[in-house]
Amino acid sequence: MKIDTILNPEKYGAGLKGIFRQALHEMPLITICTPFCIVGLGLITYHTYRYEKNDGNNKKYKLKYTLYRPDDPRVPHIKN
Repeated sequence: MKIDTILNPEKYGAGLKGIFRQALHEMPLITICTPFCIVGLGLITYHTYRYEKNDGNNKKYKLKYTLYRPDDPRVPHIKN
């Protein structure tokens, strides 16, 4: 008794190479774009982390004056 699967190793080959070849044949756009999406999400995560780590919302020169209380936790990070 043969079990029917969606994979077709007779036509595309066995293993990961065969799965990749079948994916390229059946859904090429998704197969090609998936690595770019993963890299893009990684870059977004990295730059968001860097932005928050470097106190990104604290601009050096503002167009209007902002008053801070002396006990505000942002006071040590203010740039002149």
